[in-house]
Amino acid sequence: MARKLLKIWLKYLAAKILQKYKPRIVAITGSTGKTSTKEAILTVLRSGNDPRVAGTKGNLNTEFGVTANIIDPEFVGTDAGVKVRLTFKDVWRLTWCTYRLLVKHLPYPKILVLELAADRPGDIKYFMDFMQPEVGLITNIGDVHLEFFGSKSELVEEKSLVIAHVQPKGLAILNQDDDFSKLISRKTTAKKVFISAESPADWYASDIGFGGQGIHFVAIAGKRTVQIDLPVFGYQFVYAALLALAVGDHFRLSPEVMAKRLSSYKAPPRRFEIIKLGTAIVIDDTYNANPTSVLAALRSLARVGVNRRKIAILGDMLELGSAHERGHRSVGEYAAKVVDQLWVVGEGGALIKEYAIKGGLPLGQARDFKEDAISTILQDNSVVLVKGSQSVGMDKIVELMKKYFHERSHQDSC
Repeated sequence: MARKLLKIWLKYLAAKILQKYKPRIVAITGSTGKTSTKEAILTVLRSGNDPRVAGTKGNLNTEFGVTANIIDPEFVGTDAGVKVRLTFKDVWRLTWCTYRLLVKHLPYPKILVLELAADRPGDIKYFMDFMQPEVGLITNIGDVHLEFFGSKSELVEEKSLVIAHVQPKGLAILNQDDDFSKLISRKTTAKKVFISAESPADWYASDIGFGGQGIHFVAIAGKRTVQIDLPVFGYQFVYAALLALAVGDHFRLSPEVMAKRLSSYKAPPRRFEIIKLGTAIVIDDTYNANPTSVLAALRSLARVGVNRRKIAILGDMLELGSAHERGHRSVGEYAAKVVDQLWVVGEGGALIKEYAIKGGLPLGQARDFKEDAISTILQDNSVVLVKGSQSVGMDKIVELMKKYFHERSHQDSC
């Protein structure tokens, strides 16, 4: 009951602020890549630390976090591990902040870039009850959170509310490479822009490549072309950049300005984060996992790991519901084509291993992960991808590898 009342109260406060200040809202949802896309959009729209452009902080993408960041764009909440929680003190502060904003006319962002989670039925409806985005976009829709939705069609329907509620003179941006993009595009009469990393679209990527400094490609929109150099690794960041370019174009930024700003893009922590340990490379992609994001990570591992020993340490992908076995099977079968060695964690990991072996990975190269395996894994010229759902604790494996490397380096120096 207290949780329900708090949601109603925060919605009321946020709605009052939006009614008064009328910021231009960019609303982002999707199964994967929401935070990376949000950060790319903020990078494109901001010139330095421009206070006129603000976005949801960190993982504040729930009904509590989004409303808190509308009320106070600088709010970061109380960290409670995986989630960010609101204390009584936080609620009091947000209420007082709303009072001040409504009584006075204080500086407030002109543009809000809001990342909206849709973990359960009704999540997006909650947001759309009090906001009408000028720009709405969906990164993709995969087999995630199906544990809480009756079917994939219900998940699609929930996420598509972001597009359905875009202002008539606004913009809907969709990922052409996603199976549901055409269907969802029918939900709005607003202008529609499609992006793609695989085929021609309104904004699409050509000549995608990986270099020593990151990923690069040519972005094309009609007759306009611009070279994009991102100082990050991971195929998924191409989509984040394309979505950001489409948003920036709507706000009348030139491709050249956007490209320059994207050259300083920083990926959120634990999203395909490259860690160099001597001649070995560890890829920390442990923030979360679902079939779409793991397949993208494995695809990037193949590119980053050219002429290296490619190793993946993969854990359970949770909240897949009816897609649990199908999702783990697809990852296992694809891993067999990419990796030289596979280590797994948990029940879902066991499924990945089973299907990787069926897919042709030698039996001796697919094993259950144990801490004492790190010395075997962390060899010279190896590139190691670590990925799994948050609650599996895959980030601890990354920390163990760092600890092992530094202890070994210390012993060698002695």
